[in-house]
Amino acid sequence: MLNPPDEDEGFGWVLAGDAALADATGQGERELAVALARTFGVRALVDDGGSYPDRWVLVSTDGSSGRVLTDEDAASDGHLRVVHALEPISGEPQLAVVPPPDWARDW
Repeated sequence: MLNPPDEDEGFGWVLAGDAALADATGQGERELAVALARTFGVRALVDDGGSYPDRWVLVSTDGSSGRVLTDEDAASDGHLRVVHALEPISGEPQLAVVPPPDWARDW
């Protein structure tokens, strides 16, 4: 499923698939996100596999990636907005980096 972004939103496209998509492409979520980001010059958010719904992996247009925190209030309205990175992302030098607290560093 693809939905075009609103003019003021950074993440408006949604790609949903299951094991059949992974089988067809031969790529996992993150690898597919990197390929799409590089090919189309877009940023992607991929589930980080953790239990925190506001933490994602951001894939930059150059394919670099890192963990980020999203705005919980915006998410409740159906929007994903990156608040800051939890680690440096080479393709996102303008994104502020705020490391997670010690108790959350291993997720």
